[in-house]
Amino acid sequence: MDVVEGALSRVSLFADVLPAALREIEGRCRWLSFASGEQVFDKESDTLDVYFVIEGAVRILNCTGDDREVALADVLAGNYFGELAAIDGMKRSARVIATRDSVLAALDGASFLELMHAHPAIALKVLERLTRIVRNLDSRVAQLSTQNEAQRVWGELLRLAEPDPARADGWHIPDLPNHKEIAAWAGTSRELVAQAIGELAREGVVRRKTMGLVICDLGRLQLMARTLGAA
Repeated sequence: MDVVEGALSRVSLFADVLPAALREIEGRCRWLSFASGEQVFDKESDTLDVYFVIEGAVRILNCTGDDREVALADVLAGNYFGELAAIDGMKRSARVIATRDSVLAALDGASFLELMHAHPAIALKVLERLTRIVRNLDSRVAQLSTQNEAQRVWGELLRLAEPDPARADGWHIPDLPNHKEIAAWAGTSRELVAQAIGELAREGVVRRKTMGLVICDLGRLQLMARTLGAA
């Protein structure tokens, strides 16, 4: 792909960079397109590029000991990923796939480090982002270690739930993701996702509605999703 002029202005990391400097950075990037479901890079690959999401979205995944994939984060347009390898020169620690048709700008690791040296404000933003990553991973590890698989599925349903405008004090998931996607976030299998949602339906906690899910008893769902340590 050719340079997409002005595209990096959409990336929050560059909010304070002057237009002339931004054009210079854009000229050093490789511009790539990925179809939904296509892999950007695999775990253990030795590429050091940093990627800026111009359009679309990607998902960062890792494998558990039983070869199940666990979703670690979704990176949406205006954000970036891959900076860990650029900073420490180590192999990739996770796999990344596009979850939508996406356009990415890739900047080589050496240029990214130069950028951080030249623009202290960018370096500070990168540090802030790394701090959030560590905190989020701490929370994720705690969730995986203190909840059983069904509870993690129920917790994911709570995360997806939003107020239902059709019912006073009601909650629903208007567009329920497929079981594979829920399994990736819950660190389990599609079969167990089906079982966990089926149990909720039998108990009257939820019911299906076209492509979504109506939460009939939010309090009961919250209770069922509580960690084992709090049970």
